[in-house]
Amino acid sequence: MDFGKAISNIRRNKHISIQQITNNTITKSSYNRFVNGETQPSVNSFLTLLQNLHVSFEEFLYISRGYKPDYFNEIAMQIRDATITRNIPLMQEIHATISTYAQQNPNNQTYLHLKCVTTLILNSLQNEPLDQESKKILLNYLLKCDVWTHYEHTLFNSVIFIFEPSAVNAMEKRIIRNLDSYELMHIYGNESFRSLCVILAFDISHQDLMAAIKVVSKLANFSLHADMLFEKTLYKLFSGIVFLLSGQSIGLQNIKEAIQIMQLTDSKDYLKATFAFIKDVCQIYDFHDDGLAQLLKEGYQKLD
Repeated sequence: MDFGKAISNIRRNKHISIQQITNNTITKSSYNRFVNGETQPSVNSFLTLLQNLHVSFEEFLYISRGYKPDYFNEIAMQIRDATITRNIPLMQEIHATISTYAQQNPNNQTYLHLKCVTTLILNSLQNEPLDQESKKILLNYLLKCDVWTHYEHTLFNSVIFIFEPSAVNAMEKRIIRNLDSYELMHIYGNESFRSLCVILAFDISHQDLMAAIKVVSKLANFSLHADMLFEKTLYKLFSGIVFLLSGQSIGLQNIKEAIQIMQLTDSKDYLKATFAFIKDVCQIYDFHDDGLAQLLKEGYQKLD
């Protein structure tokens, strides 16, 4: 990315003068050398230039990439969509692409991690034994990180199925510690909250309702921002399943509200995944509820 050129383009498009953007931060000649790719300003000077442009660093990176997400987030979204839809050919294609990048860049840890993620997801989708080397690489990396950022949450959420319940419990405590720290930073949505929802689904699938109820309690005490619709929907869905399995009448209402939100936002892939998950849970627990059965029936009809 040519940061100097991006800075210059933003300045010109905002009709901000060079004097206004430099504002005694760097000299005009230093600014010109920077935008021409001849030199680089200090970190403090660069951040001041962004401040004078009224652009955050995250927004600047987005603009400098041509208004596109970064490679990791772009691939992560493709992996997520292929997993939700159980699209094996697409996942194989993604895996082949990432494997090629990893082969060409053997020292790039991101490519290695993504290769491991797609390998393990393909194993799961095709009911194959998990690749032990890929599993070991991801487990070793995630278990040694005391503080998780967007990167670690994305890896964990993609391959939670490789963890033993005891390891997930250890991760849960780590995620809870980070929950409040990232409350005000929700560029990616609240990653800690999403990870706890993934753990909640994991606990439900492993028939550990006590652990699931504890997670629901933690999530209930966290105040989500008004724009975090996805996170609220996840909470409604999984807490509803826990309550319903526990004999609480509010459970069915929560599930219904989550499904209605997905229907209103035309989230068909998420709806299909939701219905499949609920059916699996009912089989695991040998559970039947007339109201839930009717809700699923109506939901499937609207999908057709």
